[in-house]
Amino acid sequence: MILLVTSILLLSGCSLFETSQKNEVLENTSSHEQLPDTITNGETVVSVQSDEENYTLPVDEIILIISNSGSRDIGFGEYRVLEKFQEGIWYEVPYIEQFAFTDIGLGLGAGEKLEQEMPLEFLDYELTAGTYRIVKTFYINEGAEEIALAAEFEIKK
Repeated sequence: MILLVTSILLLSGCSLFETSQKNEVLENTSSHEQLPDTITNGETVVSVQSDEENYTLPVDEIILIISNSGSRDIGFGEYRVLEKFQEGIWYEVPYIEQFAFTDIGLGLGAGEKLEQEMPLEFLDYELTAGTYRIVKTFYINEGAEEIALAAEFEIKK
């Protein structure tokens, strides 16, 4: 009886391990091609950058820095996408199925900066060496216009 229970536990543990393995192939292409890291639109000046230009594997933390150096407030949400450049094409790095960003509207006043940590532990992909970017959508001109910016960086071995 003990052997049967032990065998079931071992098999359960193995199947749990198998389902928690991360993808090694990216399938979904980005809906964006080239994206700037800064936009200037009248009194609105918004830029994004990662806290480092180059990271070394294994990567524990990537921070997106959002800067509003204009004189108007900007709006955005929690959602952000990590993308990898492969063979001339940007691909979205997927999150695990159980993960979702909080659907909340945020604002950043004129002259303010904000940092958002990338939720790397919820990625359904094993980060490897290459060129990456974080894509972030903003609402400017009192929400009348939507723009996307990207902070590009390298991950090296």
